Amino acid sequence: MADQLPGATAKLALLIDADNVRADFLPIIIREASTIGRVVIRRVYGHFASSAMNQWQPLLHSHALTPVHVPPAAVGKNATDMKLAIEAMDMLHEKGLDGFCIASSDSDFTTLASRIREDGLAVYGFGEQKSTKPYVAACDRFFYCDLLLAEERQTGGPAKTASKAPAKSAPRLPRDEIFAAIEDVSGDDGWAHLGPVGTILFKRMPDFDPRNFGFRKLVDLMETVAGVEVKRVDLEAGGKAVMIRLKVK
Repeated sequence: MADQLPGATAKLALLIDADNVRADFLPIIIREASTIGRVVIRRVYGHFASSAMNQWQPLLHSHALTPVHVPPAAVGKNATDMKLAIEAMDMLHEKGLDGFCIASSDSDFTTLASRIREDGLAVYGFGEQKSTKPYVAACDRFFYCDLLLAEERQTGGPAKTASKAPAKSAPRLPRDEIFAAIEDVSGDDGWAHLGPVGTILFKRMPDFDPRNFGFRKLVDLMETVAGVEVKRVDLEAGGKAVMIRLKVK
């Protein structure tokens, strides 16, 4: 999915809400963020005097994270969210960034994500399936870390090919959206290049990811979708192109 991302030269800030993100998600977050661009700021926010932060302590040095200690505020107030949002706005205007990676499933960050995008910067969310739809929609891309972690544990590592079956908690396959994307970019003969179809799917559904359904690549997923035909054609310049279309009834 690298063709859907801004490139290795993009400068990114990674901001982690440790009150709302599991520590075992961190390797996935770092890996995916590094694929998107160059993570020049890495901060993790939380009440580090609390025993709940013990799981994060050994990860600070190994992943070059800067801890931001946030003492608890008054009852009913989330001081961590407020601190993260305030620093994000400071970075938005001072750091010359190209995008933000926000690691949290907290819907309170919906407004922050929308505000960052208003300034023309990209927002990449990292959370769990419990994240609200408005929060997911406010991001350019959203990665379900719980699904990616479950896939890795099922396959023994990051999947390289199609897995035998998606995780039991995998979301519903968006067949209607897939069909619509194919129709939108197909030629008169009904065939469409896979790349543009993928681009439309990622834009329309920030949380769309073949790995959520047990497949490393989009083409592997498409080959299993009932009603979709896939073929590979030789290019004059060498190599092959993947073409897809809706099966003729």
